[in-house]
Amino acid sequence: MKSRHINSIRIPTDFCSDKNRFNELLDMLNKYPCEISQLAIFAALNHPPAPLDRMYDIVEKIKPCMDMGRKEGYECGINILATIGHHCENLEIGLGDKYTYMTGIKGDVCMGSYCMRNEKYIEEYVVPCYKLLANSHPDFIWIDDDIRYAHWPIGYGCFCDNCIDTFNKKHSTSYNRETLRLALEEENVEFRKKWLNHNSDAICHLFEVIGKTVRSIDPSIRLGFMTGERYFEGYQFERYSEALSENGKYEIMWRPGGGGYSDIRFDELVEKQEQIGRQNAYLPDYVTIIQSEIENFPYNLAKKMPHSTLIEALMSMTAGCTGAAFNVVGCESGEPLEAFEPMFKGLNKYTKFMRLLNEHLYGLSPEGIHTGWRIDSQAALPKGEYFNNWGGAFAEYARELFVLGLPECYHKDKANAVTLFSKGCSVMSDEEILSLLSGGVYINADALTYLNSRGFGEYTGFDVKRAIDTDAIERYTDHKINNGMVGGARNCHQAFYPGDSYELVPTNDNAEIISEIVNCNKQVTGKCACGMFKNSLGGIVCVAGYYPFSGILDTFKSRQLKRIFLELSKGTLVSFIDSYSRIRNVTLTGNGKICVTLFNLTTDDGDDIVVAVRTDKNEGTFYAMDGSEHAVKAFKRETLSGGNYAFFNVGVINSFRGGLLEI
Repeated sequence: MKSRHINSIRIPTDFCSDKNRFNELLDMLNKYPCEISQLAIFAALNHPPAPLDRMYDIVEKIKPCMDMGRKEGYECGINILATIGHHCENLEIGLGDKYTYMTGIKGDVCMGSYCMRNEKYIEEYVVPCYKLLANSHPDFIWIDDDIRYAHWPIGYGCFCDNCIDTFNKKHSTSYNRETLRLALEEENVEFRKKWLNHNSDAICHLFEVIGKTVRSIDPSIRLGFMTGERYFEGYQFERYSEALSENGKYEIMWRPGGGGYSDIRFDELVEKQEQIGRQNAYLPDYVTIIQSEIENFPYNLAKKMPHSTLIEALMSMTAGCTGAAFNVVGCESGEPLEAFEPMFKGLNKYTKFMRLLNEHLYGLSPEGIHTGWRIDSQAALPKGEYFNNWGGAFAEYARELFVLGLPECYHKDKANAVTLFSKGCSVMSDEEILSLLSGGVYINADALTYLNSRGFGEYTGFDVKRAIDTDAIERYTDHKINNGMVGGARNCHQAFYPGDSYELVPTNDNAEIISEIVNCNKQVTGKCACGMFKNSLGGIVCVAGYYPFSGILDTFKSRQLKRIFLELSKGTLVSFIDSYSRIRNVTLTGNGKICVTLFNLTTDDGDDIVVAVRTDKNEGTFYAMDGSEHAVKAFKRETLSGGNYAFFNVGVINSFRGGLLEI
């Protein structure tokens, strides 16, 4: 099974002012199809909401272009850039101060966006605007990601009088802007959750209005929404889906994204792929068209090369997307379309592999190690950081861990083991924490301190004794987890890279020490840097006090961590890369299948890549990006931490290329 729409392309408004230019684009797509079946035309040039008469003129120009696209076999629709508005840009053609601006916690405003709780704005602008779009009879309408509470220059919103009054009425409180700020800065998780739900309520109401407005004119128009990492909004994408689809009655589409506009630092694209995995994790099953946002805004061609753009799209497909929405054609630049030909040529080069991912991964989801993030992680931020940080800090901390070939998952129910960082689990109930501690958990010193303060010390097995600020080196003790590397050491050089370094102390006789701390003269200065404990719940806890999530890419530490997570998972870890290499592994499971997706995101070709998979099968198929495929057989089998693993050598994965091992 596959999604019937893999890719779409987002087309700038100005293409509709020149039919010859639009035809040239269609010719380019006919030459390089790129698995594109949908044309989404922007209904705006700038990012604040445009007056309705201006929107009318834009839609009139779009309508004949949609007809031209349909004649070529494409679904054609509209991407509305500004429903409530993004940031302050070209304000002289905007709506002015007729409606309440999006307001920050200090009372400052963003004049490029409006409060989505303002019923006057909804009735006088949003409803007529979407009626106008629907009356042009597009096949679909994409709603852009301005429907959020983060706009420049105010940062987080909306704290207008009406929003605060609405909150007060619902919760029988009497906050003003300043007292509300002080209350939200405190580490009162339950109170913060109320504010996050308050924000989600407004978004759901807006989607309900939009859905009913469009369907009152044409119920066949498919609606879609673009997202990003939206912690301040409550990250309640399942609720948004229900509101936009009328609880699954109508088909909708999703476009996860946010950032990653350049490959100058390629790691940004990997970071975005992980964010997309989280955005997809809790979408309802009825959302079957999920296209990642791929762009190099503000459309400088050399910001992101064609192959990087392709790799980004393919990686997103391993994180729950069925395809991509390419926003790669510049606007207002006058550049000839020939300048964009290398982009389309590059994207089209590996369409066979793109189709293969769409077909083989459809209906599957990532399984592996979960970072313990939650949709309400914004409520877990430390005192004083609520308005200056984001909940993603409780998900992205472990990024280096997933360079080793360990598989990351994004939905808590598909976790073989869990990592916890700092107070990230403060949003969890006692029952949820006990459930985690009944499985396998890898935690840092701050998380240990927090769990112990919550009364879970009998299940963690350790406590923090002290911080060691200088010259700390981790040395591996004589423990079975360290077989072959006892006495080996890891020096993260605190003088250059300040980081976590704590001495731990066992609080239970059954707690086992895995490593100790020595100084530069090899003298023991801390008896325990890392340890493991099997608790009375049947769970296994590993506490890492020394640089738990960074400086972990040396041979010994990477080997040790793979063994640790095998142990924590009790032999259920779905897969891992057994060879010492930097291969990104996202393993998707479901429908009786295991699909290990592998991407070499380094400048060197990877030879003899060995993949260990928890399976009783001895055969699989490896699909390479170039379209080739070959059967692979397990060259050995091992029982590891009680799990039955087959080892496959998939051969060479070239630099910035990928492949799929299906078992």
